[in-house]
Amino acid sequence: MIAGLAMVAGGCAQASQPTGGPVPETPLQVVSVSPDTFEIRAPFGGPLRVEFERRVSERPTSGTLRDAVVVSPRTGAVEVSHQRRGIQISMEGGFREETVYQITILPILQDLFRNRMEAPFDFFFSTGPEFEPNLLAGILVDRLTLQEVDGARVDARRLPDGPTHSTVADSTGIFAFQYLPSGRYRVTAYDDLNRDREPNFNEPQDAIEVEVAVGDTLILSDLALLEPDTTAAVLAGVAFLDSLSVEARFDDHLDPEESLEGITALLSREEGDAPQVVEILHRWEWDAREVLRREAEEEADPDPPGDPDDPDAVDPDDVEDPEDVEVPEAPLDDPPLLPAQEIVFVLDGPLEPGAVYTVEVTGVININGIPGGGGEAELEVPEPEPEEDPDDDDPDGDPDGDPDGDPDAAAARDPAGEPGANPAMP
Repeated sequence: MIAGLAMVAGGCAQASQPTGGPVPETPLQVVSVSPDTFEIRAPFGGPLRVEFERRVSERPTSGTLRDAVVVSPRTGAVEVSHQRRGIQISMEGGFREETVYQITILPILQDLFRNRMEAPFDFFFSTGPEFEPNLLAGILVDRLTLQEVDGARVDARRLPDGPTHSTVADSTGIFAFQYLPSGRYRVTAYDDLNRDREPNFNEPQDAIEVEVAVGDTLILSDLALLEPDTTAAVLAGVAFLDSLSVEARFDDHLDPEESLEGITALLSREEGDAPQVVEILHRWEWDAREVLRREAEEEADPDPPGDPDDPDAVDPDDVEDPEDVEVPEAPLDDPPLLPAQEIVFVLDGPLEPGAVYTVEVTGVININGIPGGGGEAELEVPEPEPEEDPDDDDPDGDPDGDPDGDPDAAAARDPAGEPGANPAMP
């Protein structure tokens, strides 16, 4: 741990080193709360008190003291004030009757030696009703990366117009509500980027409705945070993959498990015919097909190609056509599929090298479920690389190996290529 955190004393701006006794290195811990946890008491105006084992810094590791406390349900503006060895929590209008409160202290508080709390600390009290044992929990992930979201806020609003209970996901994306009153809730998870404790349009979010009853243990696994969107996917460009495959790239991500049946794609050119699109695949499907194709080729011809007259040589017609290879389903035990911005068009005939095609796409639905995506883009097919001339191995270009390339020297050789007698020489 880093020792010797500068502290502000007596309103003086000059920093000083904490003194007196050994430097603590253990995480900061709560030693008492008031009201006590699971206490049932009459409504009151506050404040709540949280005491720690040693002095608390006024400067959390991030944010403010207010950001370190979650009051659930929150029925008014919350204020958090600093005390020598703790904090006080007040709420506008006080703590009202017939309510079970959950208070969460987030692990951004630290002592004067920068020893922070190891984990969130929760305590509960009631202003009338008994505690209903239940658990509503889950894990939050980013919809595009499927990585856990640290510190996202989760609100559970009792329908139709009940109070909103709140909590914050921990460093592993896990959140939990306990002792919720029975009823139906709309659970909204969001990355509170501006710390206003409200889901805003530009903040990744997701929501679901659930029914909570006494004794329930509900684990939500389908909350994936995604930034809202109101516009359809636009075709950003196309790329040549091979003579029978074209990749289309969009400005939005697409759901890798959604069907692409509603998409249409058309290739055209100013002069001449253009191949037709016979199949549209997710990029992961095309990649899987390519892996199977290469494996089939390697199995059919494990050795490098040799003498074409070799009786053991493989007939190219025996190699399985890649279009006949079955595209596998998304494997259950492998990592989940990530959303992508690309799909692949499989053609019924080869693209002409050097030609320019116009690719028109319609019917694309982006990952937010917004239909009507598509657009047009030009595809320029590259020319094939020229085949290597075997004569290029001779640096002087003489197939007979004469370093000077002298035709008289070549003529002086016999038909077998060996030097012969020159009658002009004695």
